[in-house]
Amino acid sequence: MRIIGRPQLMPKCLANRTTSQLDGLTEAKGENYEGCETAPQNLQVGCSIPKERGTCMNYTVKWFFDMDYGGCSKFYYGGCDGNENRYKSKEECESVCVKPEGTDRCNLPKVAGPCEGYYPVWYYDKDLKNCAQFVYGGCLGNNNKFESREECLNQCVTDSSPDPCEQKQEAGPCNGQYQRYWCDEETGQCQPFVYRGCKGNKNNFPTIEACRQQCATPGEKKELCPPIYSTPILSVVCQDVTGNKISCTKATDGTYLTYQCIQYYETLGRQQSLYCSHGTWDSQPICQPVCGKKIDTNLTPLIFNGVDTTELEYPWIVAIFIKNNGQFINNCGGTLISTRMVLTAAHCVTNSYAQAFNESEIQVAAGKYYNKYGDARDKHVQYLEISGIIVHEEFRGTTRHYQYDIALIITRSLFKLGPAVQPVCIDNINGIHLHAGNSGEIAAWGITENNTVADHLRTLIIPYKDQTTCANELPYDWADRYNFDDKICGGFLGKNKSVCRGDSGSGLVFRNPDDNRYYVHGLVSIAPAVQYASCNSQNNALFTKVSKYYQWLDKKRKMSYVEECTLPSYPNNGIWRLENDSGMGPGDISTSDTILEFSCNKGYKLSSKYPKYYCSSMLQLPVCHSLCPIPNFPPGTIVSCQDDKNTVIDCADTVSGSSIIYSCPGGYKTESGTSSGKNYCNGGSWENHNLGCYPRTESESTPTPKEINSKSSTANAMKDPIVVDTTGVNVMCTYASWWSYHGVNPEDFEPSLCTHITYDYVGINGTGDLRVQDETLDLGEFNEGGLYRRITNLKVKNKRLKVLLSVGGSKSSNASLFSNIAADAAKTAAFINSASHFIRTYKFDGLDIDWYYPKLSDEINYITFLRKIRNEFDKQGWLLSASVRSDPEDTGYDAIKMNKILDWITINTFDMYGSWSSYTGNHNALYPSSVEYEWEKNHLSVHSAANNWLNAGLTRNKMVLSVAFYGISFTLKNSSQHTIHSPISGIGPGDDNGFLRYSEICINYKDYNEVWDDEQKVSYKYKDDKWFGYNSKDAVWIKVS
Repeated sequence: MRIIGRPQLMPKCLANRTTSQLDGLTEAKGENYEGCETAPQNLQVGCSIPKERGTCMNYTVKWFFDMDYGGCSKFYYGGCDGNENRYKSKEECESVCVKPEGTDRCNLPKVAGPCEGYYPVWYYDKDLKNCAQFVYGGCLGNNNKFESREECLNQCVTDSSPDPCEQKQEAGPCNGQYQRYWCDEETGQCQPFVYRGCKGNKNNFPTIEACRQQCATPGEKKELCPPIYSTPILSVVCQDVTGNKISCTKATDGTYLTYQCIQYYETLGRQQSLYCSHGTWDSQPICQPVCGKKIDTNLTPLIFNGVDTTELEYPWIVAIFIKNNGQFINNCGGTLISTRMVLTAAHCVTNSYAQAFNESEIQVAAGKYYNKYGDARDKHVQYLEISGIIVHEEFRGTTRHYQYDIALIITRSLFKLGPAVQPVCIDNINGIHLHAGNSGEIAAWGITENNTVADHLRTLIIPYKDQTTCANELPYDWADRYNFDDKICGGFLGKNKSVCRGDSGSGLVFRNPDDNRYYVHGLVSIAPAVQYASCNSQNNALFTKVSKYYQWLDKKRKMSYVEECTLPSYPNNGIWRLENDSGMGPGDISTSDTILEFSCNKGYKLSSKYPKYYCSSMLQLPVCHSLCPIPNFPPGTIVSCQDDKNTVIDCADTVSGSSIIYSCPGGYKTESGTSSGKNYCNGGSWENHNLGCYPRTESESTPTPKEINSKSSTANAMKDPIVVDTTGVNVMCTYASWWSYHGVNPEDFEPSLCTHITYDYVGINGTGDLRVQDETLDLGEFNEGGLYRRITNLKVKNKRLKVLLSVGGSKSSNASLFSNIAADAAKTAAFINSASHFIRTYKFDGLDIDWYYPKLSDEINYITFLRKIRNEFDKQGWLLSASVRSDPEDTGYDAIKMNKILDWITINTFDMYGSWSSYTGNHNALYPSSVEYEWEKNHLSVHSAANNWLNAGLTRNKMVLSVAFYGISFTLKNSSQHTIHSPISGIGPGDDNGFLRYSEICINYKDYNEVWDDEQKVSYKYKDDKWFGYNSKDAVWIKVS
């Protein structure tokens, strides 16, 4: 660490009483001398903490760095205690906290300063280990600010995750003498050296054992996980099993990788860490652009009569410039939906024959506030050329009355995201429904109330109107020609506020209350004209309905998906090649639609049967596993191989964890002298290297078949996989698609344990069509390898297995959607047609209807809906079931009629207690507890739920009861009260709602006190103030017996 012009002030350093000043040469004496026990920290650590006067009263004037002010200020120091934010002079304070040079400036905190200017700059974030952007006010502050990200990276980021074992020996510049050990990378040996007490590097270990554990463990060959690199949008940091920081290119078993997305990008869900196990990461780091975030300025509506927008309020607005007489003119608005895609109206980018303009005639600009092309007042603008225009194939302009008025513009390069350039949200827009009175917002550069082109961006806030209201307010003949179902209506009647010429193509966005983000629902399309005016400011306008074209849009987005992507490293013992043979390699930036084809070296097998992956694939990329060689058995040997889940496989595909079972022919014996044997594959070789069948000597007789059966069960096991006998018993299993994100896949099922499996969930649209919930998971790459096909493929292993697709679920499709579809014959027909397509395409055996909250008013429609499905399904021999809530009271369920229509009814007898509860309780108890209130006794157990449905008319042979393989946890108000029905203060450990997976319970809560409740026939555990109920093994057996 190098500080110019200041004496030694070393907070907490590893040094003996003979230390030195920062030049590493001059001995520190007197006031500058401090001897300490630990390694030296950076001097800038004190700059971000508040000043402390100390506990004494011998006051002198000192200086400290004031984070609020952004500069060095005086204070009175009491003479003892205090902290590191204390300096003898202003010069000393500034040399440490304001203007240090070199890498020391990277240790400073981010300081905007007291002024109110707007200067976007970059700083180094020590926590993220990466450069990020912030707004500097223009005065004071410190040196941790850079004009560009590149300057910041060059100054502050030398290696995102240096491996200590690869660094050279470095003693440091101070004068101390300490026995330490370093790893010599060339020899792989740990050697002693003398450390001088400061600086140096991380190849510095206090004992030879610590060095060997980190760098040179003798005789141990660790399996590496595929390398992961930091990219322009994310930074990665790895720690090994001992907690030491290592390179993410050399991660072994037990390594944790944490990653952070740069500003304006975010992770998928909450996951920000990966785990390396057996040469495989449990997921991949994903950063996606933040969408739909808006600066709220409480604007008054305008465009015709209103106020101006701020420059940063609508970061997704794009200006579309058309070349006219050699100059680019602001012609239309567009909406940014990714770093390279702009959504707009088709009539904005086509001529009168509905033919797309030439790409060279168009440029687009994001981050723009002023109207004119090249306006010097625009501080944040980015102009890009375009590489393509995708117009809806059915758009014909006036010929088809402006139906299909939607188009995509593809830019030649990527927009750089920042405070003024961010996409709007669009994913799953077809599942977000508008209601009359919802307020939508538009920003554009169209004609103003003065009949002039707007000089800068202006905004209009308008109400959404339903079709009936809109039809009544629009001119009748005009509405009859243009108001089709691919339009949404919005605006004011007689208020002198409207969209106008020049606003075309701009996005109409609505805030989604579920995530507080803005989604684009409409595109300015057409409005009634008025004579002698640029627009009709007294009436509503029609907008292209984005949700109507979501499937088209989603398909085109994927076909032209062009987000940036960093090409991954080659798999160990394998390689990938690009289909376009571009010559790029690992670490190069390509587009997300780049296809990689993986292959392995001879003697290795790809972990996936699907070798092709998009660069943007969210799924775990394949790895190459070592194959065990097929032994050379004599003719007549019976051989069977199984994978690590005991599923029969081809013996040519045996990898680590697989086993081979073999029975020698007459006259032969195994290596151990028996007639049959079993061996395991481990790292490309069999654990017993001598496995095989060897000729018997004349004195050895061949055991009879009876002897083989009595000595070993493996001879029988190798012909067929073990199957549990479920004859006469229906065992309904459930697989939820989101489990795949937690590493639980269909292949982890033993299908012989189930007679039926339901796959949760597929959603529904307002039109009645089924909706894929997660295309990456459900469908997979190239419509192959998705969970739909993987779950139905389990029927190959269990010929009697039936797999049903579950529609609905509380998180997939709300009750009002089911209610509307069931009440509409056309939507019901669309539902049946769509469901039939799904069943045929993905080889399901039927449907499970999960309409969880039908109202009393839905009762007739509910039964009619089920009966119509049943009539169609009977023609195909498909199954039909329903999942229902535990209590049929005050619902639209008609149990007696459901008996006649459905193959079975699954009662959701779980989640009886949860985050809403006031007392502890087992959420899946078999019987009620005597300490529960009367209503709870009659409703909150499997037994009471079954009785309630039986009393409602459900027959026993149609009833399926649920057994939950997870626990629900609580926090006790009083740790001494830990029985059933004890007061709680909230949820306990686990996920957001106290959800504990069965594996977590078995592994992480062994030390909890376990209690068997013989009254409820269920278990619960507690420790201190934590409590959870769950189904122990005994509880499960009692429920199913």
